[in-house]
Amino acid sequence: MEEKRLEENRHLREQLDKLLNEARRNEQTQTSFDDFSLSVVAAQGPKELFELLLHEQKKFRIDEIRLCLVDRFHEVERLLTESYQTSYEGLSFIDTETSNLLISDIPDRPVLGTRIISKYDWLIKIEETSKYHSAALLPLKRGDEIIGIQLLLSEDASRYNKNDGTTFLQKLGAMIAISIENCINRQRTLELGYQDGLTNAYNRRYFDKRLKHEVDRCSRNKTDLVCLFIDVDFFKQINDQHGHQVGDAVLVRLVALMSEQVRSSDIVARYGGEEFAIILPDTGIQLAHEVAERIRSKVEAQKLIFDDNTLGITVSIGLASLSQIRFQEGNDAQEQMDKLAGGLDQLLLRKADEALYQAKQTGRNQVVIQKITN
Repeated sequence: MEEKRLEENRHLREQLDKLLNEARRNEQTQTSFDDFSLSVVAAQGPKELFELLLHEQKKFRIDEIRLCLVDRFHEVERLLTESYQTSYEGLSFIDTETSNLLISDIPDRPVLGTRIISKYDWLIKIEETSKYHSAALLPLKRGDEIIGIQLLLSEDASRYNKNDGTTFLQKLGAMIAISIENCINRQRTLELGYQDGLTNAYNRRYFDKRLKHEVDRCSRNKTDLVCLFIDVDFFKQINDQHGHQVGDAVLVRLVALMSEQVRSSDIVARYGGEEFAIILPDTGIQLAHEVAERIRSKVEAQKLIFDDNTLGITVSIGLASLSQIRFQEGNDAQEQMDKLAGGLDQLLLRKADEALYQAKQTGRNQVVIQKITN
């Protein structure tokens, strides 16, 4: 009897020790996760945030992580990656123009199990798909809008079971979504330093930086891009005859008119003095010509009234497209690029400037497309 009681006590102590050890592990895990959560919320920039979400998070028994963000207006990728000139393994972007079906297929709540590995294999390298035996998919939502998804992958088949609760993962997804949105908004705020003080258009420093980024992106995606150079006709006469205040008013109104004719993802910049430049990413030359002609006609129709006087203005516009100079057989694009330190973006800019010069030399108040001859 005594031996039996001792055996039961030993067994109870073992169970108690096991429960205590598990409780300590859970407490340590919870403390570690709380620290991780605070770090994510407090992340000061994209680099720090993605390091946490794509690497640090793996310490919670996760073998691989994929993060995909929805880039509806072609600005999220630029805001989160452009400043650091780097790519993040496991991070990707999708937009509504090319991936609307993928976006609409993202669930409202977290999903666990093995079936999501095959369903969302577009996030995983094909050769790696067979490595993972369980997964969790976290939709990242702000309000009713999906801003992205995070896929957590494990080689342990028991790590994510479809019968497990998803409340914790839903909270995790909400926290990540808030942190990403905050990071995007901070980057937007930083961009305010790139604005022209008079017109609120972007300044030349930002334009040059953004043009390089968009040329690189469109080249990777094999899409076209058009650069517009715009100059106010006889602007010196306006300043001389009516004063600089009127000249300033002309420039402010011009930017407003141009901004009304382009998309939110396009870039309108004051390049210098009365000269402006516009980047139209993912746009062909025909559509860009229509945009340019709308700008030209809207400006011509606009009348500025000051001191009971009416002032009409016109603009000359030059266009050049990326597809025109992208290594066309027989032309000298590569040779010209070799002579320019800036590369393809600087060649595109120069061609648009040449088209503007032609527009001004042949009568002004017109749109000219730069011809690339073989």
